[in-house]
Amino acid sequence: MIKNFSFWSICLVIIGLFLAIEPFSSLNLPLITNWYGVFVGAILYLIGFVLSLFAIVRQEKGVTKYISLISMFFALYCVVTLLINIGRI
Repeated sequence: MIKNFSFWSICLVIIGLFLAIEPFSSLNLPLITNWYGVFVGAILYLIGFVLSLFAIVRQEKGVTKYISLISMFFALYCVVTLLINIGRI
């Protein structure tokens, strides 16, 4: 089924980030302009992160598994910034 966890992790992370950020951008795609797109994107992003951990445990070759892992710091920064800004409103 899934042979290369690092490839699927980077794909899911990219798709998840796109879906999570798209409602806040100027693209206004009609299918994902609501909060469901944000939730689906966050779930796909987390699945990609877990697949990256599986790739590290399996000791797959390449550095793509680390790209998904490093992107988690970016996501945590965005969530903390969002919570700080919501707290100020």
